[in-house]
Parts: sequence; structure tokens; C-alpha cells
Amino acid sequence: MNKDAGVTRRDYLGGVLLGAGSALLAGLTPRELLAAKAGVQLPPIDRAAARRFDGPSGVGDYQGVNGNTWDVLSRAHWIRDGYFDEVDYGALPVEEDGYDVIMVGGGASSLGAAYLLDRESSLKGLILENHRVPGGEARQNEFEVDGHRIFGPQGSNLVVLPTEPGQVALGDDLLYDEFTDIGMPLRYGLEELQGTDKALEFDVSNYIYLWLAIVSDSIGYYSAPSAANRRPEPVRNPWMKDLEGLGLPEAVRQDFIRWQWRLTLDRERDDSLEPWLDRMSYEQLLVDVHGLSPAIARFADPLVASAVGAGSGTCSALVATKLMEMPGAALAGETNPDVQADPAFRSLPAVVRGFNVGCFPGGNSFPYRYFAKHLWPEGIAGGKNPEDVLAGRFNSERLDHRDNRLRLRTGATVIDVRHLPGSNGKRVRVVYERDGELHAAVGRSAIVCAGAWVSRSILGDAPAHIHNALEAFVHVPYLVANVALTNWRFLERLGITAAVYQGGEFGFTCNIRQPMQVGGYRAPLHPDKPIVLTFYASLVKPELPAKVQGELLRWEMFSTAYADYERRIRRQMTRLFDAGGFDPDRDIAGITLNRWGHAYNVPQPGFFYPADGGRSPSDQLRAGYGRIFFAHSELRGLQAFAGANAEGYRAARQVMAL
Repeated sequence: MNKDAGVTRRDYLGGVLLGAGSALLAGLTPRELLAAKAGVQLPPIDRAAARRFDGPSGVGDYQGVNGNTWDVLSRAHWIRDGYFDEVDYGALPVEEDGYDVIMVGGGASSLGAAYLLDRESSLKGLILENHRVPGGEARQNEFEVDGHRIFGPQGSNLVVLPTEPGQVALGDDLLYDEFTDIGMPLRYGLEELQGTDKALEFDVSNYIYLWLAIVSDSIGYYSAPSAANRRPEPVRNPWMKDLEGLGLPEAVRQDFIRWQWRLTLDRERDDSLEPWLDRMSYEQLLVDVHGLSPAIARFADPLVASAVGAGSGTCSALVATKLMEMPGAALAGETNPDVQADPAFRSLPAVVRGFNVGCFPGGNSFPYRYFAKHLWPEGIAGGKNPEDVLAGRFNSERLDHRDNRLRLRTGATVIDVRHLPGSNGKRVRVVYERDGELHAAVGRSAIVCAGAWVSRSILGDAPAHIHNALEAFVHVPYLVANVALTNWRFLERLGITAAVYQGGEFGFTCNIRQPMQVGGYRAPLHPDKPIVLTFYASLVKPELPAKVQGELLRWEMFSTAYADYERRIRRQMTRLFDAGGFDPDRDIAGITLNRWGHAYNVPQPGFFYPADGGRSPSDQLRAGYGRIFFAHSELRGLQAFAGANAEGYRAARQVMAL
């Protein structure tokens, strides 16, 4: 055996849930595994398990590419489980050479790097993407229901679209020059409501109504079900009714009101405020600093998790308050409207009108596809107009055509990245598996755009401080379910378009969005016509540390069959909407589940300002090592499309500086 003297790092579960979900997770026996290694043969993908796991995936480009599919998951676990440990990478012939940069991962960060390399250099590059369709979590689900094509986001969703050059949000440039350059429009209309005389209000996103825009008669809150009230009806606009009707104890109810409207810090703004916030969890800020009931932190858990993956007890208070804009860090006497203590400011229509929010039909697949269409004009069928970019089919051959200066190769799972032995550290070799065979490509540099959970298993020659930085990142899973409805009259009868609930069997919230008009594409907004209801289902066990949560919840998610989740979703919707006449057999046309095993890096206390005063793991990775650099949205604390793009830019500039 010779792996160029590299060290393999693996992330074992340590015995937690060993054997759970054996019907889905059963693999090769140790004897079979060793036999396959000796023959350098890969096991076949268990197609029966894949069907139980993946479930229906809609139509169009993303059919069979919903989240981390069984195929992608199996290949990733071959790396994690050491399947390639016996492979002699040095004996593999180099099939491709002469690249200036090889990028690992085909998400938004690699796309940002590719765009900058295309615009500002003449370098040659290769992007290796493990899914069959690129995009990372910026992918969409598509449905055909009663003659209507409707979409839902698989994961990445919501961009703030700039209206003029130089605009910044959350520290990131809003990409005015870039969107203008690639020809993506920056203004979009919204469908008008028809078929009802009720004054319903709609979020354009799947997030804003949760914590930024809580004031609306169309947002329904449900108390936890009890023996006496198994299917409670929604309380509409409870924050403007002092939370009456939710069955809260009086002291807790007053704490909720104080949390939402009246929290201020009795301290001056100075340079120590941000480090102070970053060195405690959001729960500590609420309970220990403000003296609120722990019930407030438990209510906030899924809200925080909807943006950073885990709850208030594991998330840095700086991230929760300054990046997510959750209550708790406003200074006494501060008049900044971002404090959002004004009910009028926090109404759903006001927030929707106040921001040029881009929540496209399929989420951030749309800006991703626009960048891809710019880089590879024949890589997506049709013209460079919004409706063709939205629904045109990817052409993998054109993405990876030999004449392309920058090539994008799908279905390629990278298993080893290291500086090529004998090259004096001036070339990087990348080994990847595709269609059951191993391949080796060599370039002058590499950008690892995959998350730390992958990077720490594939970097063959990374120094200790890089491995330590990668180990500092803790990831948790997330589920996104898109339910294609034949109609939503049951919501119209209840007078709501979004639901927030406690003690649910699946998730904690769901909503329908006001459809965006994308070029010539129109989706109906009529209670008797199809629409997509989306669940962003955070998975939280607040009593456990973040790492243990991630491991436990990941295995629970991956060991649950699609049919089990489908039953939970149907029962959950029945509990929520039965009073509106909901009938799952009549009203549901299809359910697509998108599982993301490592959806979020949890920005724990000390993420930006480590307790020892040293460089953060993010900054250590940004420096890279040798000719290997890193670009991923996880480095920023709050993961978003523009932030991923910015990390790709930075890494591309490091490559160009070589």
C-alpha cells in the first residue's frame, strides 16, 4: 500500500445508533469489503434501498436529484468508511494534466470562483461535482399538476437583489455588477391573488415570516396538541394579541412579549460588544443576561435552526442577533429601526415591500443557473431569458466539453487531494471516482469548495493546523419537503398562508409563497389551483451538544424511509388544516423530500472571536496551504448565496496570485 504517506481522517459515530435503520443502511460485510478492496472493485449501489430512501423526485432536470440521494450518500460513505484506504493513488495514471486549477464541488462558491476566473484571467480549470446535476443545495424540485409547472426550493433560497451598484448586506456585496453582467434581471413581479375576497397576505420567502415579519393576520400559530385538543385551530396574528389563546402560563407569556418587543442591553456600544456576544450562546444571552424563561429559548430553537441548523443553546449570540436579527442585542436608547420593535415595521407586507427579495420559484437554483448559462451558453438548453434559464435542461456534455476553458464534470466524487509527490509542491493531484472507476487529474492549484465534513477526509497532505481547523466545524442535518397541492382552498378557509406550530410530528412551520413572475413563466395564485407548500424542517435536540446532535440526527434522518416521512407529513398537515377541510388524498398531488446530511455548519460561541484570541478556524482555512485553497459558505457563520460567491472570489484571487 502506498498513499503517498498521507493520513486518512474519518468521522465515526462512536457507536451511537449502531444498527439503526438496518433495512436502509445495511452495507457490505467486513469480508466483502476487504475482498472488494483487494480487487479495487466498488460495490453496486443498492437500488431497492435507493427507492425506499429517495422517494418521488418530481419532473425535469432535477428528477432523481433531490437532496443527498442514496447514490451520492453511498459514494460519500465509501470515503468515510475507509473504502479507498488500500488504493495506491501513486499508481493511478494521470488522465488529465495542464489545468491551472481544479475545484472540488460544484456549488455556489465554485461557481463564483469560476466566474471570476473567466472574467479576470485566462486560466484553465476543472470543476468536479459529485451530484448528477450541479448546484449544491441551490437546486429545485419541479412538479406538473393539472397542466401547471410549479417549483419548490431544495435548500438554498432567498437572495437580496441589488437595485444599484455597491449595495451590501450582512457584509457581502449584493452582486449588482455580476448579475448585470450575466444578464439576470433584478426586478420581478408577483402574481395577484384571485379566487377569494379575503385579504390574504403572503410571504415571498420561506423564512421572513418566522422572525422578521411576524405581524400578519395570515400567519397562524398553533399551541402544542393536548389530550383535550388534539387538533387545535390556529391563532392568527398572536403577537398583536399578546399571545392570548396559545395556552401559555402568564409569566412565560410576559417573557415572550418582552423578548419580542422590549429587550435592550444596558451597556455602551464599543469594540468589545461583538466579542462579548460571540463568546456566549443565544440561550445564555436570553436566560442568563436578560433573565427570560428557558421556554423562550426552546421556542427560538427551530427559528435559529432554520438559519444555522441547530438551536439557541449552540449558536453564537452574535450570529443570532447581528446576522439573523433575532431580538436581544439592541442597546438601551438605540433608535436603529433594525431593532424592529415597531409592529408596523415588522408587518409582513412592509418587510416584503421594503426589500427587493429574490425568492425564485426553485430557490437559488435560478441565480446559479444564470451564472452557469453565462459561463457555458450551451450548458443549459434554450436562450438566455428568464423562463428558459428557469426550466431549460442541463447538458452535461456541453458543461464538460474539451473546448471549454473552464469545464464542469458531474457525477465525480473526489476521494483524494494532495500536492503531487515529486513536483516540489507546485502541482496538485485530484483523484475522483466516476461510474465505478478511479481517475486522476493534475493542476497547478486546487480550490476545495466542499464542506469541512468532506475536506477532512480527502486532504492527503494537509498540515495539522488545517486538520484541526476542519475538525472545529460541526455540521447538522436538515430536511426540506415540497408538497405539490392540487389546491389550497383549505388554507383560504382558515385565513392563513403560513403555519407555525409546536410539538409537531414533522417540522415546525410550513407556508405557501406568493409566486414570482419569471419572464414569461407564470404560476397561478388561486385557492382552487395548484401551488407548492414547503416545510423547512429543522432537526433539533437542544439538550445535546451540537456535535452529538449532528451525529444522532443525521443517522436518524438517513435511517428513515421516505414512506415514513410521507406518512408524518400527511398526518402533520391533517392536524394543522383539518378544520379547513383538508383531505390529503384529494389535496396532495405529490411530496418530494430533500435530505441534507450536513446542511449547516453550526457557528458556536467563539466562531468569530476564539476564546484564546487566536485566528478563527475560518481564517486559518482562508489562508490555505501550499497550492490548495478553500471556499465554502460555512466559513461565514450565516450561510448564503452571496457569501458563498464571495468565498469563491477570494479563493480565485489566491489562485490568480500564483
